[in-house]
Amino acid sequence: MKALIIAAHGSRKKESNFEVASLTERLSQKATGSFDIVDHAFLQFAEPLLEHKIEELVQKGAKKIVVFPFFIASGSHILVDIPELIKKIKKTNPNVDFKVTRHLGKIDAIEDIILREVLV
Repeated sequence: MKALIIAAHGSRKKESNFEVASLTERLSQKATGSFDIVDHAFLQFAEPLLEHKIEELVQKGAKKIVVFPFFIASGSHILVDIPELIKKIKKTNPNVDFKVTRHLGKIDAIEDIILREVLV
């Protein structure tokens, strides 16, 4: 099973977390055939936490887990927290293939997305 996790910061405001869940649902519909599961998780302030979501997916039989960091810039979550978490989980699940993609702000097309939005 191949899974995609949209990993966001998490907020004390439910509306913010709901936006991530809603985005994940839309992605899930578009990713049919590419991923068996598309889900979301948070680094703090909200559930499910990334560590728990990964553990859940491993228990469900995921053999490849792709983590997309839904962050604009490289902060401690990108540079330290996510890599350390994946490293820790790999030790207990060596047969699961993990991939952490570039974060949102590093995607080459981000400039085009911003210009498309502001030039309407």
